[in-house]
Amino acid sequence: MKFTAICRQLSIGALCFAAFTSQAEELRPEFSAEMLNGMIVQPSSIDIAKRQAAMKISQMLANPLFAASLEQQLNATPKKPGSEKAASLHSVLDDFQQRQLTAGLTADKDSETKLRQLDKTVLDKKGLTGVSKGLLEVRLYQPGKQQAAVDLSQTLVAFEPAGDDKQWRVVEAYDRNGKVHRLDARTAPQVPVLVADIDGREDLRAGIALANRTLVQQGMQNKQPGTNLAVEPGVSDLPGVSTHQRISSVPSANTRHSSGYIETAKLDRIRVKDDMEPWVSGAAEIYAMVSGVQPDQSKAQIELVEMPYLDYDGQTYSPNQILFFWSNYRFAAANVQFFEHDDNTNYKDLVVAITSGVEKLLGVFKPEYAIIATVAGAIIQVMPSKWFENGDDYLDSFYTLEKNRTYTDWLGAGSNVTMTLTPYRLKEQ
Repeated sequence: MKFTAICRQLSIGALCFAAFTSQAEELRPEFSAEMLNGMIVQPSSIDIAKRQAAMKISQMLANPLFAASLEQQLNATPKKPGSEKAASLHSVLDDFQQRQLTAGLTADKDSETKLRQLDKTVLDKKGLTGVSKGLLEVRLYQPGKQQAAVDLSQTLVAFEPAGDDKQWRVVEAYDRNGKVHRLDARTAPQVPVLVADIDGREDLRAGIALANRTLVQQGMQNKQPGTNLAVEPGVSDLPGVSTHQRISSVPSANTRHSSGYIETAKLDRIRVKDDMEPWVSGAAEIYAMVSGVQPDQSKAQIELVEMPYLDYDGQTYSPNQILFFWSNYRFAAANVQFFEHDDNTNYKDLVVAITSGVEKLLGVFKPEYAIIATVAGAIIQVMPSKWFENGDDYLDSFYTLEKNRTYTDWLGAGSNVTMTLTPYRLKEQ
């Protein structure tokens, strides 16, 4: 009898423990630390969104209409030669919704709502709600130069792991049945793979525009009359010259030179030795951070510059991009540092951290020539360590570049970026 009672108590205890552990699993924080690639990492909300998007997309590929929508958008999106096909998630979902209506089928609202909510979560976390329509995308990785048609309904859907990409060993991917497949992170697969990811180009475009506005608000970007520092990818009205700053059509009298020209420095060529990107991350999105001293006060001048053409390491690019407008910098000298964007950066937070950190490090400084390189050093010093762990990879620095000097195949301090910079005079309109 006593033995039976003990057994009953043990059974009840076991059931209670099982119920407790089951409930604990359900209540486990969404962003709790995980063991990934042999390391304990803390997935961010962006990491979680990409994983959940990959899982949901892999399941939806069993629906012929969704697979057709994805294929249509992958083929419809313009791409540069050699780059991967990619489609924004919101455009795929819009197409899928229309196909269901045309076919007179009941819409798969649950799956569609889940994916749209994930896209909204990413926008919210990156502070880009209202600045961009959406950031989640689906890319198609194809080995080598393979361009044959792909049966998307049978294709694995991968996502980037959390943590430092330099430590990645395994990339997880889902099939349409929800089974997890583990791919080599460093050796690209020999079969096509879909990747649920952040649209880095759109993220960078919107993020840099927001960052430059924030720099102006923080007093770390002194816009000289006659120039507009809003980031505009593309080509200026001047033939052959791509600018990261749009010159206003009628410059102020304060900035008109007697010669009728605006002094700039033009990036003729650039080459990156290593862009730090594993295959699952696709093409790199690189940006420049230009810095120096403001022309009329003892404050740092910082600008972020988009470089949408710079996709792959080991290739030489000839952008004809204006990098410096010298009227924005005292002593006719400035620095430029290159970073490779990944996914977890909130650019407004980044700028606030940099401006506050630089101000604390530099304090009230005497505006001397030597302080120019110190500004660039302070930027690196105050960047939180997480931005060097698949946040924003630091690529290289060029210190104290001078007006009216030509730098031919100039190697950065870290020997990772080589560029040619030449003086260029913009004729005022």
